[in-house]
Amino acid sequence: MIRKKQKLFRLSEANQLLPEIGRRLKQIQQKKESYSLIHDELFMHDLVSSAERSNGFAEKDDLETRVRDLEQAIEGLAKDVEAIFATGCILRDIEKGRVDFPAEVENKRIFWSWELGEPMVRYYRHLKSKFSERILIPARLLKTAK
Repeated sequence: MIRKKQKLFRLSEANQLLPEIGRRLKQIQQKKESYSLIHDELFMHDLVSSAERSNGFAEKDDLETRVRDLEQAIEGLAKDVEAIFATGCILRDIEKGRVDFPAEVENKRIFWSWELGEPMVRYYRHLKSKFSERILIPARLLKTAK
C-alpha cells in the first residue's frame, strides 16, 4: 500500500485554514444531525411496521423515499468529511469540531489541535498522545512555529 506523503503545517498555515475548516465542520454537524434524525425515524418506522405486520396490518408507505433521504445525507456527510481530509488535516471529533494539523516543531512530530469556536490554534498534542490531551502552545514554540 502506497501512502501519500503527509502534509506538515506551519502554525500560520493551520490558522489560515480555520475559516474554511470551521464552515465545513458546521455543515458536517448539521448533516450529522439530519442523518441521525432520519436514522431514528427509520428505526422507529421499522419497529412499528414489524408490529403492524405481526398483527395483520400491512400498508404501503414511503419507506423507499426515506431510505433514499438517509443515503443522501450519508453521501453529503462523507463528501464534507473527505473535503476536510483533502486539506491535509485530520478530523478527530465531529461533535466537538476537533481537528489536528500534522506539524514538525524542534525536529519533533506533533499535531496542532483546534476545536470549532476557538479563534486560532492555541494547543498542540504529541503524536502518540490521546486525542483529548491538548497542551497550550508555549511562547517559545509560538516563535519557532510560525
